[in-house]
Amino acid sequence: MRKTRGYTRDIPKKLKRDYKLFAISCEGGKREPEYFSFFEQISNRIKVDIVEEIISNSEMRSKYQTKSAPKWVLDRAIKYIDSEGLIEEDDLWFVIDKDDWSNEQLRIIADYCKDYPNWHIVISNPCFEVWLYFHKKDDMKKFKNLKCKELKSELGKFEQGGYNPQKFIPYFFDAISNARKNDTNKKHFMPDNCETKMYQLGEALIEVIGKNNFKWFLSEKLQS
Repeated sequence: MRKTRGYTRDIPKKLKRDYKLFAISCEGGKREPEYFSFFEQISNRIKVDIVEEIISNSEMRSKYQTKSAPKWVLDRAIKYIDSEGLIEEDDLWFVIDKDDWSNEQLRIIADYCKDYPNWHIVISNPCFEVWLYFHKKDDMKKFKNLKCKELKSELGKFEQGGYNPQKFIPYFFDAISNARKNDTNKKHFMPDNCETKMYQLGEALIEVIGKNNFKWFLSEKLQS
């Protein structure tokens, strides 16, 4: 894997702006992109890029046989940065499900992120649905033995009418609090079973949006 400078040092005028870009690389299906893209409606202080929607799998498939490989994920992120010309204020977040990855594979990505202060990895164990549960539940003890497929099925029962980010966003602060409270090893990048590091990305989003602005959106826009 080649390394890259990651961000442009000399910022062209056209890239100077009054918002922060969150580039999010997620290996899931529709739920993660739908969830994160929703935040652009909340505040003009942020912009969200879903890396997979800009750098398609077909562009990478000629080089790699499987998407569940650190080289695939990292090279796609580098290709995205080279294409979009990010600035130093921007963040790149790897949002990954533990389900399909070995500890060794995830450590490669986590170690790579250490070289770039604006690169982050947040893992959900076993999958993103753990984060969604924490929006409305304060612990996951009853689900400890469930696999990712079973958790997704349970979520379908839990949230009638199917998944819709608007049903979860109002509980965003609860999700951050619950996920942080249940993180049994906050200093390590790897969460235990039915835990998630997603609250770290949640806190980063709130820091830019502002708590009061977020609450205003919930009361004035989302409920209207």
